[in-house]
Amino acid sequence: MISIGNDIVSLQCINPERTRHERFFSKILAAKETDLYENDNFKRISFENFVWLAWSAKEAIYKLRKRYDPALLFSPVKISILSIEDPLPGNTPIPLGRHEGVSFNKEECYCCTADFGEDIFYTRSFVTDTFIFTVAGSIDCFDNVYWGIKEIGDDSYVKQSHEVRAFALDKLRKIFLHDDVSIEKTDFGYPVISREKNIPLSFSHHGKFVGYTFVKN
Repeated sequence: MISIGNDIVSLQCINPERTRHERFFSKILAAKETDLYENDNFKRISFENFVWLAWSAKEAIYKLRKRYDPALLFSPVKISILSIEDPLPGNTPIPLGRHEGVSFNKEECYCCTADFGEDIFYTRSFVTDTFIFTVAGSIDCFDNVYWGIKEIGDDSYVKQSHEVRAFALDKLRKIFLHDDVSIEKTDFGYPVISREKNIPLSFSHHGKFVGYTFVKN
């Protein structure tokens, strides 16, 4: 995996009724993606959460691709979800609070395969009662992906941006054992690690949730 993207959706900030209107969800889902929900008979999430799961997967894929194509614009319907596997029964969502880990086990995640142009991408998502958190990669292996999710008290953009960087820095400094590790922004707007520029890093925030992912080979 040579790049990474992630996205987080605070389900406290969405409008379920509006999301269920075709005028809204047709801007995110193509007809064949709506059929995925109906034909696969999803029982574990509502349709509105399915819509935001698809949004989260597409946003994460877009962030991954934009590193290589800085002029790329986000158009959800141009990213096509081909298949979705839901978690195995009995796997409980992660609770609220601060959570960090390494890897995304298929048994615990919603796993999507999608195409964007001529490329295939893979995503894994946690879906809870309060948020959806997704990571995207160009290969179907997430064993070396470090991730963190945190609930914050202030959902202003400035606070979100500050909190997610501080959250990721805390983890990075523990791993690399360097206090001078910092996070910089490229000319195209995506974050990089100052001492380890070859390590892909991605941030997301929505409402009172922030998240990071990075790949350490």
